[in-house]
Amino acid sequence: MAIRGLYAIADHNWNPCDSLNKLVRCYLDAGVRLVQLRMKRPADADDAWEATVAEEARAIAELKERYQFTFIVNDYIDAAIAVDADGVHVGEHDMPVAEVKKRLPEGMIVGYSSHSVDEACAAADAGVDYVAFGAVFPTKTKGPGHPVQGIARLKELVSSVDVPVVAIGGITRENAEEVIATGASAVAMITGLSQAPSIDDEVRWYLDKLE
Repeated sequence: MAIRGLYAIADHNWNPCDSLNKLVRCYLDAGVRLVQLRMKRPADADDAWEATVAEEARAIAELKERYQFTFIVNDYIDAAIAVDADGVHVGEHDMPVAEVKKRLPEGMIVGYSSHSVDEACAAADAGVDYVAFGAVFPTKTKGPGHPVQGIARLKELVSSVDVPVVAIGGITRENAEEVIATGASAVAMITGLSQAPSIDDEVRWYLDKLE
């Protein structure tokens, strides 16, 4: 369950399919072996939101009966544990890493979203299994005020930590090779895959570059 290669994120805000399960199946059929479910809580969400997330997570987890892949759940620790996901992904506004690790079964992956080299290094020191770093380039999935890190900082981080670094944010065919050259272990994508004219073609293009 190594964190490497193409890291496909299924985000409910950027889903061109009838369901997130169908989007994930498109990714898996094209060769993806690392998937995250990302369902940020909407401002108008009701008390049933967590149950909705858990239901989506369970449907994706059940795909393990047909596909071999690593499944990460963003934010929702209880849902990740309940469906026996491979890991959880948290950030600065979530439960501290040490507390997350106490709650998880042994061997469960913990990833962390970082927005500076110092923050990423601190997360690595706290014991996360990988750090996501971004946005590497401007991206429409984040607001205009979201920090853009650039290639130089990504490369600096890769050389500063002993855990896998996942590059995310604004990665395209035009800049992917530049990102890969930094030594990042994985490239995470949301709209770059889900909004492509052909998800299958896009996934296979990145897999070929990364492998």
